[in-house]
Amino acid sequence: MRMRHALTVTAIGSTLVLAGTAAPGSAVAATKYPGQVKCPKGDYQLCIDGGPGGFTISGKKFSGHNNAILLRNVKNVTVSGNQFTNLSGSTGYAGVHVQNASGIVIKKNTFSNLRNGATMHGVYLVRTSGSSVTGNKFSSITGDPVRIRDGSKNNTVSGNTFTGSGWYALFSEWGRLEKGERCGSGNVFKGNKYKTGGYGGKKISLIKWGGKGGGNTGLKLTWGNCRGASIVNKGGNTKL
Repeated sequence: MRMRHALTVTAIGSTLVLAGTAAPGSAVAATKYPGQVKCPKGDYQLCIDGGPGGFTISGKKFSGHNNAILLRNVKNVTVSGNQFTNLSGSTGYAGVHVQNASGIVIKKNTFSNLRNGATMHGVYLVRTSGSSVTGNKFSSITGDPVRIRDGSKNNTVSGNTFTGSGWYALFSEWGRLEKGERCGSGNVFKGNKYKTGGYGGKKISLIKWGGKGGGNTGLKLTWGNCRGASIVNKGGNTKL
């Protein structure tokens, strides 16, 4: 029998903070956040689609599924102090998968042992702007730990620690540009710490942008397919 765990709800100003521990697939699903919906295919554990935003998901452990959190069509959500570990499966996308959103803050989380049949990300931002990924720890992740796609802009990746993660880069952009998806702009990588070598010691870059092709697209994988750099390395990154 699965047990439901206690949930603490605290109002801080206009922000709603929801915290507590959860057994995978039970209390996470039982927690009711603004805009929470039944998850689509892909074996997600918590899905938000629309709603007022302005709340925090914190203090939870997500494991044992393909993916963890899906945020769609929402603004100003913070994901803080959670553990994302041992996520894997044939449809693994990311620990935190974001679509059509803005003002998303992903901070002080731990992402470890994320993998699937191909490559899986820690954070995946699609058509997302004005968001930040800061102070997180990424380790043993088959795909690029932070990936953006389809016009994502003005996002910042800073103050994170990366070890043994990434297939092409620590922060990358890829999309179906040949099908009309857009390049992003104004995305920044700065002040991060990293160990040399990606997943399995693979040689990778700090950033890559404008990627298209590869996988099951039938096209050769190439990078730099945008008019200008959509991700910029602003420096301050140091090797561990």
